[in-house]
Amino acid sequence: MIGVLSLTFIVRETMVLRTPENRGVILEPFREIQAMIDGPKHFFWFMQIFLNVLLFVPFGFLLPMVQKRFNNVFAVTLLGFIFSCGIESMQYITGRGLTEIDDIINNTAGAFCGYLLYAVLSAVYRQLKEY
Repeated sequence: MIGVLSLTFIVRETMVLRTPENRGVILEPFREIQAMIDGPKHFFWFMQIFLNVLLFVPFGFLLPMVQKRFNNVFAVTLLGFIFSCGIESMQYITGRGLTEIDDIINNTAGAFCGYLLYAVLSAVYRQLKEY
């Protein structure tokens, strides 16, 4: 969580100064995917999406390890969504970064993927432990 917060608030672009009057907000869902398909900067958009997903994979993987009551896909995905909404809201309030619906979608997908990775590795571990 500390890593995610530092990447989303402390290490930010310095070329665009966002003020309360000049906040960046993009509420168009799947804009990055459309830009990746249509635009000339395919790799740039792929990396935007991939890194936002990757950012939350540890969240989805570690949360059920830390707290057993979060050992279900719905709880982890919902908490990933809530945490991502919190980050995007704080980016809007503080003017740090760009507030995007795509980030929420991609971060939530990352938490979901992290939980799937946890579930698969847990099942493999249980199987190996039985032998």
